Amino acid sequence: MARPRKEESYFFTKDKRGKDAYVLSIRDEHYAYGFKRIIFHASRNDAGIIARELYDNYMRTLAMTPEQKERLSEVPVTVAQACEIFIRRREIGRSETCQVHSIEQVSARFRNHLIPYLGKKQLSSLAVEDVTAYKLNLQKKGLSDRSVHYCIDEAKEFFNYCVEVGWMQRTPFDSTFKMARPKPRKNRIPGNIQDYRKMLLKGWKNPINHAVAMVCFFTGMRVSEIRALKKNDFELYYGHEGIEDCVVLHIRHSLTNRNVEKSPKNGRERLTVLPRWVYEFIQPVFLLSNTDLCFSNTQGRKPISIDKNLEHFRNELAEVMGISPEEVQGAGIDFHSLRKMFNSMMTGTLSSDIRRGILGWTSENVALEHYFQVLPIHYQKILDAQKVLFDEESVAWFKSHDILDLAQKYKKPSRAMRRCSV
Repeated sequence: MARPRKEESYFFTKDKRGKDAYVLSIRDEHYAYGFKRIIFHASRNDAGIIARELYDNYMRTLAMTPEQKERLSEVPVTVAQACEIFIRRREIGRSETCQVHSIEQVSARFRNHLIPYLGKKQLSSLAVEDVTAYKLNLQKKGLSDRSVHYCIDEAKEFFNYCVEVGWMQRTPFDSTFKMARPKPRKNRIPGNIQDYRKMLLKGWKNPINHAVAMVCFFTGMRVSEIRALKKNDFELYYGHEGIEDCVVLHIRHSLTNRNVEKSPKNGRERLTVLPRWVYEFIQPVFLLSNTDLCFSNTQGRKPISIDKNLEHFRNELAEVMGISPEEVQGAGIDFHSLRKMFNSMMTGTLSSDIRRGILGWTSENVALEHYFQVLPIHYQKILDAQKVLFDEESVAWFKSHDILDLAQKYKKPSRAMRRCSV
């Protein structure tokens, strides 16, 4: 990365807005602190090339006469054409550590909202009334306040880019445009640890969802990562030198709602550990899957559904708590609460580095070049910490019961159980 020097006419530095975000500073006395700043996205290898290109475009525009700038802004460039160029620029030189889903979300906001509504209009003819109508259109679609806020922020960055290139004389966002700050997200309530224990210490109508909840409760994995678990991701580890026998779980992939396999959210493979008795309790469920996935739907051919899994989870938890599933949903408790409960229970027993390696946190500290990896020397610490989740009496109950036999107590078993019995 280039370092700023007094004799240089421009330089660029890293920006806190993302992994591949940079700030280009061009010396210009007409701006605050004597610099014109431009935010752009690129990989580390291509940042210097794109910074030089932006600098040349800016100096070329600066050297134009007012008549030349006016003629350039009169070029019939539509919003759709400029959006495609802007999107391609955002995707240029994407590094391996960049989160793919974040770039896809930015592109989807343009192609699903901005282009269909303003795509046919010319950039030079846009006014504040157009962007105000665009905001109202987003709200009519039923988008949340936070989603509308993100769409408007991306539109502002896009129009600022169009001004820098010279397609527009000024951005349509002026001082009269006001955007309310989105409401803070509702905090998910982890719930009560005793309710989760009671929920898992009984038979479920669908043993697949029972096993999924057990894995999440003992590892804190995301549901997208559990859906992508394969049978060869579990590795039996024979203990030695004070380490108990356990099962090492390799978290290599995640599955989106559309069953697209991607890397985990943190972008790297990580490890965690399961007690051997937990693996032996959930292993019979693997037989219900006809694919290499550990958990499949009732037919055994596709990954489990996130919505149905959440519905089963709320029904089982509501039965234990003695309330309705709607009340569980209203309290902010969902499947992600199991991950939060695991983090809460491990806070007092495991260091932050080990919890970061298990949970795969994505933050500014984790996004550095070095990422903490769980090693065999940490296995016993994790196993000791997991003992606070269930007492010895509960562990003995799991060892003496079969997860498939527990589901047989229902008069009308699930489709997965009926298929297994045949």
